Amino acid sequence: MDVQEEPFSNYLNYGNYSVGFKTLFTNDVSRPRVPFSDWSGKLYPSQDAAPGRKLPLHIWYPSDEKAPLLPFSHFVDLITPHTESAMGMDSDSLSREIYKYQADELKGEKGMTDSDLDTLLQLTTFSALETKSAPGIFPLIIVPNGSSPANQSVLCEYLASHGYIVAGVSLKGEFAHVVDASARGLESSVDDLQFALGELLQLPNVNTKQIALVGNAIESSFCAALASRNKKIKALVSLEGGFLSEYEQRILNETVFYEPQSVSLPILAIYAPHPNISPNNIYSLDFSNRYFARLPEMSEFHFLNYGLFDAYVPNIIGEPRGDLEAGFTAGAELILAFLDTKLKNKSYNFQQYYDKTPSDKLGKSIDTLYVLEGHEPPPNMSQLKNLFVTQGFGAIDSIYKYHVAAGNTKPFSQTFYNDYKNWLAYKKDPDYKYRIRLYAMAVESYPNSALNHYRLGYYLDQNDSLVKSNHHYRMASGLLDDDTTLSPSLRTALQQALEEVLN
Repeated sequence: MDVQEEPFSNYLNYGNYSVGFKTLFTNDVSRPRVPFSDWSGKLYPSQDAAPGRKLPLHIWYPSDEKAPLLPFSHFVDLITPHTESAMGMDSDSLSREIYKYQADELKGEKGMTDSDLDTLLQLTTFSALETKSAPGIFPLIIVPNGSSPANQSVLCEYLASHGYIVAGVSLKGEFAHVVDASARGLESSVDDLQFALGELLQLPNVNTKQIALVGNAIESSFCAALASRNKKIKALVSLEGGFLSEYEQRILNETVFYEPQSVSLPILAIYAPHPNISPNNIYSLDFSNRYFARLPEMSEFHFLNYGLFDAYVPNIIGEPRGDLEAGFTAGAELILAFLDTKLKNKSYNFQQYYDKTPSDKLGKSIDTLYVLEGHEPPPNMSQLKNLFVTQGFGAIDSIYKYHVAAGNTKPFSQTFYNDYKNWLAYKKDPDYKYRIRLYAMAVESYPNSALNHYRLGYYLDQNDSLVKSNHHYRMASGLLDDDTTLSPSLRTALQQALEEVLN
C-alpha cells in the first residue's frame, strides 16, 4: 500500500517530540472474557477461549527517534483484535467492516464506499511504530474510545508530541464489547479504566502523580465517575461529552460513588450546539473549577478523527456546521493549554483564554469562554472521624461554619450525613446530642429534605424536646410529596413513621 510522505494532519502545531506508538495487550484475569459486538448488538465469534477480560492499551509517547510513519490502516486494524495472536487478515477485514459500519451509523445512512475507506487507510499519521522513548518522565493522559485507536489518534498524537504519554482504551460493557448506557455499564467501564490506569502506571516513563482523562460522548461520564473516586486523577476534559447532559447526570447519580461533592478536580468542558447538552448540568459541582468553551461550528463526533477526515471523505458522518479543520485545531490547542496548566504548571497559553475579558481567543471557532470557580473541599470522611475522636464534635461544627462563611452552603453531602450518623450511633453518641447537632447542619444545608427534618425531629424527640421535634416532624410531612431525592421504598417507610408520631 502506498503511503503519503507527510502526515495528513501536518497543519496542526505539533510539539518538539516525534511520536512513538505501541499496543500493550493486557488482560484483567479477575473478570470474565466478553465477546466482540457491534453497536447493533450483533455478537461476533472469537477463537480466543483464554479467560480474562482483554483490554488492549494503545499508547502514543514522546520519542526522540525518527522512523517511517504509520499509515492510518494500522490504527483501524487494531479495532477488533484483543490479543496479539488475533491480529491478521481475518481481524483486519472485520476491523475495516466495523469502521465503515460505525461511520455509516453516525451519519444515519449508508455512505462510506470501499474507495472512501481506502483513501483513509492510506493517510499517513504522525506516529512511528515502537520507536525509542524520549528520556524523562511525562504526564499520563487516558483517552477512552469504543473504537480505539482508530477514532481519536490525531488528538493523541498531538498531545504526545507536546510531551505527554497518551493511552487509548476501548471500554467494554458488562457482557459484550460495546459499553452500556446505564449505571451498571458505567461501573463496568470504571473498572476498565481503573485496571488500565494500574497497568499504565507501571510504565517506567510515566509521571504517576500527573494524570488526566479526556472523554468524548458517554466516555466523558465514565471518566468523571473514575475521577470522583480516584484522587490520583488531577484533571478532566469533557470533549463534547454527555457528561453535560441531564440524562448522563442521572446515570452518574444512580451510582454509589458519584455525587457533586466527590468531584473536586479542574474540568475543561468543551461543547458544541446540541439540544441535550448544557453547562448548567454541571453547575452543581461546587468543589471543581470548571472552564467552559463553546465551539459553534463543531458537533459531537467531529471532535474525533472524523472532523479531519471530512476533507478526504466529504460528509463522512453528516454535513458539518462550519470549518472542521479550524474547530478541531482550536479544540486541540485549548486541551493542550489546559493540560499544560494543570499537569505541568505552564499557564501562559491557558491565560490567553480565560484571564482576559473578552478573551483574545474568542472568535469564529470559539464563541463562548467562561469559568466557574469551585469552593475549597472539606476534609474527607476519615479525616472528619479523626477530628471527632481527637478534638470532639466542636471541630466538625467549626469546619461546617468555616465553609458556610466562605460561601458554600452545602459543604457536606446528604450521603455524608447518613454515613456519619451511622458511625456516631456505635458507642459514640448515647444520648443523641451529637446527632442533633449533625442534623441541624443537614437541615440548614438541605431545608427541603423530608428525611433530614424527620431525623432531626427523631433525635430531638429522644431528648424530650417535644415542641422542636414536633416542628420538624411536621416539616418532614409537608415536604414528603415533593422530595425527589427519596426512593419509593424510603418514601413509604418515612410516611408510615410520620403517621405514627403525628397521630
